[in-house]
This record gives sequence, C-alpha cells and structure tokens, in this order.
Amino acid sequence: MRNCLVVGRPNVGKTMFCVNFAEFLGLQRLEVYYQLPDGTIRQRKYDLSAARHELSGLGQHKTRSLQSIQLDLPGGKGARKFKLTDSTGLTDGIHPDTGLREAMAQTLAELQATDCILHMVDLGEVARAGGVRAMGELDLQIAELGSYKDGYAMLANKIDLPDAPKGLALLREELKEARIIPISALYRQGFREVKEYVWRMV
Repeated sequence: MRNCLVVGRPNVGKTMFCVNFAEFLGLQRLEVYYQLPDGTIRQRKYDLSAARHELSGLGQHKTRSLQSIQLDLPGGKGARKFKLTDSTGLTDGIHPDTGLREAMAQTLAELQATDCILHMVDLGEVARAGGVRAMGELDLQIAELGSYKDGYAMLANKIDLPDAPKGLALLREELKEARIIPISALYRQGFREVKEYVWRMV
C-alpha cells in the first residue's frame, strides 16, 4: 500500500489536515496506527470530533510519532487504497528533548522512504517572515528533497487568513519549480485538488 507522508514544522496544521481530509474522503471513524520510534505499533479508534480534540491542538509537538490512517480514495468507477501518515513537527537545530529527537529522526527516515510527500507550510508564517527562505533551511531542504522525487507537493495552508495571498505569492516566486496547492486544513479549501494529486501518486 502506497504511503503519503504529511510533513512540516510544528503547528502548521498537519494533524488537522489528516483528520479533515479523511472525513472529506468519507470516513466517519478513524482507526489510527501509531508507529512509535522504538518500533512498537499501537492502534486506537476515534470518532471525528474526538480525533480533532485529542490529536490536534495549539501546543507544539502534540504528535510525537508517526500516526497513519488507511483510506480509500474514490475515483471514476473504483477506489485506490493508500496510507495517510501524520508526522512529528520538524525544527531547525537539535531539540533538547530526547524523545522528540527520536520522533524527528523517525520522521526523517520515513521522508526518505515514502511514496508521496505532502509538505505543509503556514502561509501566515511565510508572509510574516518575508518568504520561506527567511524562515530557515528546514522547509527549503524538504522542498529540495521533494524535487528529486516524483511524489512531492507543497500544501500551502491557512489560505483563509488575510495575509495568505502575500505568503502564497512569495512561495511561488521563491519556489518556481515546486507544485504548490493552496489549502485550508481547517475549512477544507483545496481538498479536491489534493485528492486529484494523491490519486495520481497512489
């Protein structure tokens, strides 16, 4: 089963996107598989409101391991099964928390092996910083890695915010070769375009 990894900095909206995209594809309950850094796999079921409350939040690093949902992607007369994997937020430098360092290392290993990278950035942060390059090397390095893979798209999140158009224009200027899909993980804007992209990848 092909895997789509959602990756990016902390609090860019990765988990909210995963939950709402699963609902967009028709799931009413989520069966989440946690792949812990030590190799242990755990499973837990959620209804959608519980998933939003328990899995996402404003605090940094709520996601501390890879967590996957198996989904059916409808298209035409059939459907394709794939795995959507949420990941620990990546940061520049070495994090002081050992557990988070291990979780980030797990994310980086999965980034190398995955079939499809959905790289999420916060358009508001891009706008405030004056461009993705001003935010540091992390997102540029992920985008560069993605340029060597067939399955890479940048999800430009929070398109619903007032400064999002400025952030989107900066992204498109700086990353001319990247496939950029503007979305709102919260309000499900751009999800049809993401679905069409994922269909081609899986």
